[in-house]
Amino acid sequence: MMNREQAEDLKAFEQRLTECVAHIKGQSRKWIALLSMLSICTAAFVINWWMDSTHYETYWDVLVAHKGMVIMTVVLFSFYVCGILDKYTAPQIVTSRCRKVLHDYNMSCDDHGKVILKRPR
Repeated sequence: MMNREQAEDLKAFEQRLTECVAHIKGQSRKWIALLSMLSICTAAFVINWWMDSTHYETYWDVLVAHKGMVIMTVVLFSFYVCGILDKYTAPQIVTSRCRKVLHDYNMSCDDHGKVILKRPR
């Protein structure tokens, strides 16, 4: 059985964890939207390049003719290199690390940060 002080501490921890996960999810939605927009634009430029029936002498001519595809590909690649996927998966990283720590105390948490008490072993 938990005493009153332990229950209050657990509630405060759960509330703080829920707030942190909600805040991180709000930020990750912006990055998801940006990544989706970049991916769609890149795909559109690649399809345009793929459907182009013009014969080019060199590969450089292809790149000069399809500047939009080159720019979008470089931007998308640079976002991946800069770590946009870490911003996208941040809520899952936080909750998985909390699950690892809470496992030692017969607890777990869901994807929203709610603490789940498990039965004693």
